[in-house]
Amino acid sequence: MSEIRLPNMCGLFKPGHNLHWIQMNLAVEDSENLPAPGRFIESRTDGSVVIEVDGHELLLWNHEPERLADAAAANEGAVEYQPRWGLLWVSSESGRYAFCAARSPDDHVQCPLQPSVGSPVELLKSAGGFTISANDMRGNAFRKNAKTSDCM
Repeated sequence: MSEIRLPNMCGLFKPGHNLHWIQMNLAVEDSENLPAPGRFIESRTDGSVVIEVDGHELLLWNHEPERLADAAAANEGAVEYQPRWGLLWVSSESGRYAFCAARSPDDHVQCPLQPSVGSPVELLKSAGGFTISANDMRGNAFRKNAKTSDCM
């Protein structure tokens, strides 16, 4: 099984886009809402993804349906769906790939042409979240963009 290409980091942490590390950590630690085994059926050019879980077909959305299809194909179509966290998991030789999935093709926004910028509060509103490296925190990049009112 070969590894798939790196994800497209569009800058959104909304359903169906990039997975936020907090979302993934919470999903991994959640012992009550475990992923259910399923089967990848198809991906469509509009981002729609069809999977089957417990004999029911589900229509989801992901901003990289081809990448998801490649990962599922390398795993003989086996996926796991964790609806509480909006995640599709695909096993690989090196671990698991995680894909954020919108619960409906009608419930998503398109990827922006350029990643959102702004204060932390603005990024929460426009991008659904943000992440910042420890180096940026030490270098004051975060504090330069944050206003005192953003932290209250």
